[in-house]
Amino acid sequence: MNTIVCNTLTGAVSEYTWPTWQSLTPSHAGSATGLFSLGGETDAGQPIVADIRLPPTLRESTLKQSIQMAYLSMHGAGSACFTVHGARESWRYQFPLRASGQTRCPVGRGIRENYLGFGLTNPAGQAFTLDRVEILTSTSKTRRV
Repeated sequence: MNTIVCNTLTGAVSEYTWPTWQSLTPSHAGSATGLFSLGGETDAGQPIVADIRLPPTLRESTLKQSIQMAYLSMHGAGSACFTVHGARESWRYQFPLRASGQTRCPVGRGIRENYLGFGLTNPAGQAFTLDRVEILTSTSKTRRV
């Protein structure tokens, strides 16, 4: 059983698979195994890995879409992973975070979809701030099916 926690001030949502919380306050959580203090840079000593996912949505045109580049305005260090979600497949790409706060993630040229969704993770659990994601797409001239 999973526990979903929402920060009502920021709107951030977290999902826990361990432990199963029975009660929750702003600073502590309780389960059958004990009382836990909330806060800090790790989760029980493990890095906190974010997984942001937007659902695949139908693009404006019935013509197939291809992605030329993903541009991200985000601050952090190390690298992150950008995922393109199609109707049936997903493609993952690792990219470095730049000190300027502006970075790009080249994606595969062979993706041709009408339904496109996107995701972002920080596999090392490093802190980051995401301000904007911009997807540069191009539409096929003739391909619909």
